[in-house]
Amino acid sequence: MDLTIEPVWGRSTPRKVEDFPLQDWDRIPVRRYDMKKIIPALLLFLLCGCSTGYNYSPYVGQQENWSTQPGGFVKVVDGATLYAPGQLPNRPYVVIGDVTAHSEDGVAKAVHEQHADAALIYYSQTYQIGTLTLGGAGGGYGRGGGGGGAFAWSTPLTHTDVNARLIKFK
Repeated sequence: MDLTIEPVWGRSTPRKVEDFPLQDWDRIPVRRYDMKKIIPALLLFLLCGCSTGYNYSPYVGQQENWSTQPGGFVKVVDGATLYAPGQLPNRPYVVIGDVTAHSEDGVAKAVHEQHADAALIYYSQTYQIGTLTLGGAGGGYGRGGGGGGAFAWSTPLTHTDVNARLIKFK
């Protein structure tokens, strides 16, 4: 069967369907290399967007007799002890600084790099800043003769703020 397409964009001669690589699914690889480039770039974007950096401000001033409590809940992240909001250590300590990070991993990194013994988290908030949605309409007929199905994938994009005081035990 010799299918032709009418002249388009000022072409004077009709072209066969086989001349269009995006429609000849059985013989020509249809831009498969594009997906091989897009997926790693998307993964790189997602991984690089999740920074574990932090901002540190040293405490300057006279130390107080900071509050303690007989027991509390802690979380250990990468070997660093993090006290949840409202929880305090059971022994005396000094405050060495304040840290702002985008995750508990960032706070743990600050604990190690600033030579602190623990962190007292006083604020932690995660909120949605958008949604990443990918989708495609099916309808393509491949080699098997079956129709392609539509797909959709969606995930929320979130941002987290964590504020904590870095402490050293006396």
